[in-house]
Amino acid sequence: MKFSYRLSLLTLCVLVISACSNNLPRPTVEDATPENQVESLLKQSTSAKPIRAAELRMEAAKLLLTLNEKQRALSVLDQIDLSLLTPSLRFDIAKLKAKAALEQSDARQALIYLDQIPEASSNDYPAAQAIEYRELRAEAYQQQNDPLSEVRELIKIALLTPAAEQQPLHDRIWDLLLQFNPDTLRQLIQSGTNSYFEQGWLELAMTLLSNTALDSQNQALQRWQALWTDHPANALPPSQLSNMNTAQLNAQKVAVLLPNSGQLSGPATAIKEGILQAHFRDGSLTKPELLFLDSSQINSPFQLIPLLNTLEIDLIIGPLDKEFVIQLADQGTLTSPVLALNYSEGPSAAQLFQFGLSAEDEARQAATKMWQDGHRQVASITPATEWGSRIASAFNQQFTELGGKVITQTQLGNIDTFAGSIASLLNTDASQSRFKALKQRLPGIKLEFEEHRRTDIDAIYLTALPNDARQIKPILAFNFAGDLPIYASSHVYSGSQNPVLDQDLNGIHFCASPWTLQPPSQDKILLTQQRANAESRFGRLYALGLDAYHVYPYLNQLQAVPGTQIQGETGQLSINTRGEIVRTLLWARFRDGVPQLIE
Repeated sequence: MKFSYRLSLLTLCVLVISACSNNLPRPTVEDATPENQVESLLKQSTSAKPIRAAELRMEAAKLLLTLNEKQRALSVLDQIDLSLLTPSLRFDIAKLKAKAALEQSDARQALIYLDQIPEASSNDYPAAQAIEYRELRAEAYQQQNDPLSEVRELIKIALLTPAAEQQPLHDRIWDLLLQFNPDTLRQLIQSGTNSYFEQGWLELAMTLLSNTALDSQNQALQRWQALWTDHPANALPPSQLSNMNTAQLNAQKVAVLLPNSGQLSGPATAIKEGILQAHFRDGSLTKPELLFLDSSQINSPFQLIPLLNTLEIDLIIGPLDKEFVIQLADQGTLTSPVLALNYSEGPSAAQLFQFGLSAEDEARQAATKMWQDGHRQVASITPATEWGSRIASAFNQQFTELGGKVITQTQLGNIDTFAGSIASLLNTDASQSRFKALKQRLPGIKLEFEEHRRTDIDAIYLTALPNDARQIKPILAFNFAGDLPIYASSHVYSGSQNPVLDQDLNGIHFCASPWTLQPPSQDKILLTQQRANAESRFGRLYALGLDAYHVYPYLNQLQAVPGTQIQGETGQLSINTRGEIVRTLLWARFRDGVPQLIE
């Protein structure tokens, strides 16, 4: 009976307390604006007991945050004595303070607030609140641009998260790890301060980033999987790594869509011969049947797409014409994969891959190389053509995005104008003009004149064909720019060594393909025996045909894992997010009229 009495009394007390809380003063209807609600809550908090006062202040702070009064919200929360509160309420208030600080982009202060609840990092804390705590810390580290600390928090969050919800977290961890270079990863791996889970993630990233070739990546991944059998990333790999197992593109019938007549028929013939050479030496069991289609007759998607279905084509190599590629890119989705040999320069269609010898891509690589070599203010020299304007634009955009500045640029027309244009570029003509003007103003006075160039550039980018480049380099020297480093596109080299003619190119750095700079492959040897122009600049088109045939089986895998590469005749080949095949080129420098590879 005594127990029943006490229970009834306890129930009564609860009801009374509940009724009292329901009878707390509330704003009247006419005062129920958010601002007035805040004032009412703060007024109530002054006479309430500590826990209730903290709850009232927390509600007021939430309202202030909705009113975008973040600083006042923080001020209200800072007046709460956390030591008198329950762990749960202490967590809620510190979390709200941290959120307010993060909304003000004050990550340092947010971390200070979160450190006020150290028990949130313990294993005994409820999982849901521990995840919230770690997510706030990860957001703060993201604001501080501290990817390593962010990764460490995300790894802890993933361990607290149900397996069915871990994939997005594993993908975020992987995306952050890909930002590190191999040297940084190596130092972290050797630090001896990582948990088992952190060490596994770091070694996985090191495995992939230090092996960019597709075949070596697969082997390295298998070795990691054997060593880290119980690691969460083994049980549930990041999506990119899962995609490494994407099957090769097995095409039984390949259509080669290139023109038999017209302006592009000459380059198309060289590309076809490269494709045929690769097909002839293909010893695989899945060697496809080749079907050649004339794009001078089949020159629109409306003609092509029905024909593909009728002929049961698995893959198309081509077209070469830029306008045709643009039309294909506008289709949205293609019924068969297409490896176009030009670029649309805009949005692309699903299953459309784009591959070519892009001069704009070379310009972007030159800009990156110049930046990496420490140059920050440069000049640009390109041809006075629409093609030259595109190159100049690509170079300028890339160099500017990296943080550099293109101080001056010129586009050269007829060879007779080279001297004047370069003098204007370097301001030596202005120096001469100033001297002449001064001499006219001071007749009869003997003046000494020392001509000089502008001093606000530290390197020059050049796109020019070999004959023009042999004229431009001496003119630059004549205009006191002989000491400036020159970086050039592949066009500066004829493709075959000529030490006598190329003496004037000494010192020029230029990018080029393995086809041009490395010892010849067996494919190049065979083509050189059959075609006299295989070692000229025209020979790059044979290389494009070879690479188009060799790369197509790996299109899905290269697209699935960004940054993965295969070695080609035209460069190290990878695929960007737009489905464009990117060629990473080699760099060389002319010495004694002969290109020397730069390691």
